Amino acid sequence: MTAPLAGIKVVEISVAMAGPFCGMLLGDYGADVVKIERTVTGDDSRVWAPYFHDSMSYYYAAANRNKRGMAIDLKSPEGVAIARKLIEEADVFVHNYRMGALDRLGLDYESLSKVNPRLVYCAISGFGATGPLSREPANDLFMQAYAGSMSITGDPEGSPAKMGMSVADVGAGMFGTIGIMMALETRHRTGRGQRVDTSLLEGHMSMLAQFFTRYFSSGEVPGPSGSGSLGSPTYRAYQASDQWLVISSFNQRMWKGLCTVLERPEWVEDPRFLNPEMRSLNRPLLIQLIGDIIITQPLAHWQARLIEQDVPCSPVNTIDKVVVQPQVLARDMVHEMDLDGLGKIAMAGLPIKFSDSPGEIRLPPPRLGQHTAEVMATAGYSAEQIQALAAQGTIGLDPGWVKVPKVGQSA
Repeated sequence: MTAPLAGIKVVEISVAMAGPFCGMLLGDYGADVVKIERTVTGDDSRVWAPYFHDSMSYYYAAANRNKRGMAIDLKSPEGVAIARKLIEEADVFVHNYRMGALDRLGLDYESLSKVNPRLVYCAISGFGATGPLSREPANDLFMQAYAGSMSITGDPEGSPAKMGMSVADVGAGMFGTIGIMMALETRHRTGRGQRVDTSLLEGHMSMLAQFFTRYFSSGEVPGPSGSGSLGSPTYRAYQASDQWLVISSFNQRMWKGLCTVLERPEWVEDPRFLNPEMRSLNRPLLIQLIGDIIITQPLAHWQARLIEQDVPCSPVNTIDKVVVQPQVLARDMVHEMDLDGLGKIAMAGLPIKFSDSPGEIRLPPPRLGQHTAEVMATAGYSAEQIQALAAQGTIGLDPGWVKVPKVGQSA
């Protein structure tokens, strides 16, 4: 069976998470993704510990499978010419450099689309291509602060809190992928590619849509709500006698089921808790009442009874508990693969399943420059040209696995 994006050629020049995550999603579903990195150092995330087998950064591995890797010096005219040649023959180009950085190298949409009018050019930046901050840098933590998510995350009595994951980066990468797919579909009708312009700001604001509409509708500025929602007291984490339990009762049927579990059937007709609006108005009181009951028994006691009443609930699983869940394993969401003879690595699996054209994890994250010679040969460079370019430092060839020195060791 053929993967959905089989035959699509992608060139990616990106670092860290947003751009690489976008490129990885395309590669996961069949696209031939060539990632171009700096010579010598490569993607910044290659040195972010910890490492698989003292050689491959966990962070780099998380966003760079299913790619062929090249090392090119884009500060040299010869290096830019190689990158341009590859992009001119590609279907998609993805980058997450600051706006204007690649334009100065002649790798802007306008000049590339003149040579390759079918090119879909995706730029994932901090703030987008226009506006007073368009050329300013941004990263995930910065954007969580700037776009508001830190103001609604954490304990109401505590300091501002970052979401545990790189949500702004990953969100921008996902929106970039969606934009690319839309542009490719449009190309089927028009024969032309186009520029796809998205950013950490716009992606993150879109993911916070309910908080912006809440503000616009009420005029009230949302704040942090701890482990629950701003409205419902039955949609949050409670401390059982042994560990934390999330109860996500979000409609009237579930509320009745929760009252049965808590052995408080009278709450169903209590005027203070009669409907979602009244429960929200009496939120602090109801949180206290429910909490006083939940803490008297262990999680297993409550979980069994909540499941019996069809009320969604879950322990607050740590990562080590997640990866052994039967449902997670049944959905192939833990994937092991060989790291080119170095040993096994494991990572999250494919998030979308297709009945007729499934994706596949084919390639492990590449070594720096692992496929430089292979890609250049396919692009028409002779072995002599490749060796000459390597000798002058324009490209980097595969050095094999290089162990990362441990703290206190010299390189």
